[in-house]
Amino acid sequence: MSAEDLAGSIARPRTAGTGRALLLAERFALPAIMVVTAVVFWVTQPAFGTSANIQAILSSQSVILVLAMGMIVPLIAGNFDLSIGSIASLSSIVAAKLMVEQGVPVLLALALGLVCAMAIGAFNGYLVAYANLDALIATLGSSIVMTGIISWITNDLAVTGIPSGITRLAITPVLGVPILVLLALLAAAVVAYLTAQTPFGRRLTAIGSNRNAADLVGIGVRRLQLVSFVISGFFGGIAGIMLLAQQGSGSPAVNPISLILPALAALFLGASAITPGQFNVLGTLIGLTLVSVLVSGLILAGANTWVQSIVTGGALILAVATSTALRRRRLGMR
Repeated sequence: MSAEDLAGSIARPRTAGTGRALLLAERFALPAIMVVTAVVFWVTQPAFGTSANIQAILSSQSVILVLAMGMIVPLIAGNFDLSIGSIASLSSIVAAKLMVEQGVPVLLALALGLVCAMAIGAFNGYLVAYANLDALIATLGSSIVMTGIISWITNDLAVTGIPSGITRLAITPVLGVPILVLLALLAAAVVAYLTAQTPFGRRLTAIGSNRNAADLVGIGVRRLQLVSFVISGFFGGIAGIMLLAQQGSGSPAVNPISLILPALAALFLGASAITPGQFNVLGTLIGLTLVSVLVSGLILAGANTWVQSIVTGGALILAVATSTALRRRRLGMR
């Protein structure tokens, strides 16, 4: 063996080891930052670690988490759903009007609100999968239409008189954890299993990676795209029920954009960790938690409430930039 060969055989493992280290950094930098941030605020802000503040953080993000879980399903297949915030708002108002103004039993009214949400999801799916419209344009248009429908059917007035059984969902704890938080975590567990452990999830991933190739190998691309939007609509309906519980009314003042932007930020933060470059449930949970911890800690430290928008956008840019830099360096070493 020549000196050059010997040197190469020694250098290659070192390069591979460095590449593995960078991959680990890419995967786990975000959760590490989340833990360090939480510890810093825990030490510097005594109110941060109280059970009341922790419950407030969890409860405030439960609706956003469910919306993110709905959005991640079509996203894995390569499609955005920008209408899910409006779906949540409209389905909550439909359910509220049915139970308050029409005397429909609570469970039936909630079920009909879910049906409404899934029907809108199916309509979005048809526009994207069968009418071949761009998902961004189709769902944005759908969201704008729903905003007009909400204003029309409510006359811009909140639907009040919601049964107390619904509002208790927002304040009743189970083993110290609010029911809405448990519902959001259940939604995350269901989506994690559906997208990562089932043939359905693997087919969605194949569609998102290469739609034409997926079509050629016999995957029902159009049908699965349609189903993904129906699932997104379903989770939008669940988020609508949670909004009813949190607000105690069907409010037309809910801004759909304010609902979906934090969800999108969590999704893209999550895609920079755990399985970099792929939308994943665990990464989304970590991303949402990081932003929530930052916002809560800064507000307790005296920052103004507008800090939430700056922190959300800034964290997203920083996470994606860091992940991209690590990935380029790692790939350059191969």
